[in-house]
Amino acid sequence: MENYSATPITPELASSLMPLRPDDSFKGTFGKALVVAGSRKYTGAAGLAIQAALRSGVGLVYAAIPESIHAPLAASISEAIWLLLPEKDGAVTAEGHSACVEEKEAGQASEEKAVQTSEEKAGLFPTEGKDAVLVGPGLNQTEGTQAFLLGLLEHLREHAPDLPLVVDADALNILSRQPNWQSLLPNRVVLTPHEMEFSRLTGLPLREIHTNRHELAVTCAQDWGHVLILKGPHTLVVSPEGDCRVLPFANSVLAHGGSGDVLAGLIVGLLAQGLSPFDAAKLAVWLHARAAELALVEVGHAAATLPSDIIQQIGMVMGNLSRSK
Repeated sequence: MENYSATPITPELASSLMPLRPDDSFKGTFGKALVVAGSRKYTGAAGLAIQAALRSGVGLVYAAIPESIHAPLAASISEAIWLLLPEKDGAVTAEGHSACVEEKEAGQASEEKAVQTSEEKAGLFPTEGKDAVLVGPGLNQTEGTQAFLLGLLEHLREHAPDLPLVVDADALNILSRQPNWQSLLPNRVVLTPHEMEFSRLTGLPLREIHTNRHELAVTCAQDWGHVLILKGPHTLVVSPEGDCRVLPFANSVLAHGGSGDVLAGLIVGLLAQGLSPFDAAKLAVWLHARAAELALVEVGHAAATLPSDIIQQIGMVMGNLSRSK
């Protein structure tokens, strides 16, 4: 029987992966991240992911959100660039988009139709010029949101197949309901399921996942051909080649809704700065968990330490890593 083992993610490894920040740099040096997130029901998830991306060191964060949640998010986050998406019932949608395009194009020549369709898609899927994309936190799972996600994935496969993509939260749950969902993804993806989401993606019961966690994570990462982060106590990070890394400590601070949104924001920010998907995943997992430990010290008890507290400690963790080099 094959032996499945995992190498710990150490502070030394995390330090070696930290992006350099030369003094003569400018915002364009550190990339552009696109965060597609949020709904009226889960406004906070988008906020956490956007703020974590900003704290990652990325030069610019573009936040593509439903228009109805723009005001509260913009009031609390000064640094993001806002892209407002069509919505239905408080969630992002692509429903009716094709029909609107066809109506506008009625009577035009086929070449003109193709141009306008391309322009419409560019507005709906604003990926051009971005260095990494995150989709999923707080997105909701309506029919319109499903249509939007599948449209975004098709757009990426056709126009930017190598653009790094983080698939998180509701995007994972929508994917899990699609036949042969792996075929819908572009080339360079980081999947971030917790064990329940992993169960949905694989169709396996939770008991089997608990029993064979390492083996299943390695096998699935290889079969799917993408980086897999299997979240939970002692989170696993697995490359498409089967290289498995484990977070060597656990912390109940992370057992709060929203902590995964913080992790996803960190990953997309590091990807946009040029790290490979596997390296970005390893570093983000370590920074996230270590920031949770510092937040616990600051707040005093794990039960009262919130994901927003974790975000406030990311800079301190980065600073400690830089000083240890």
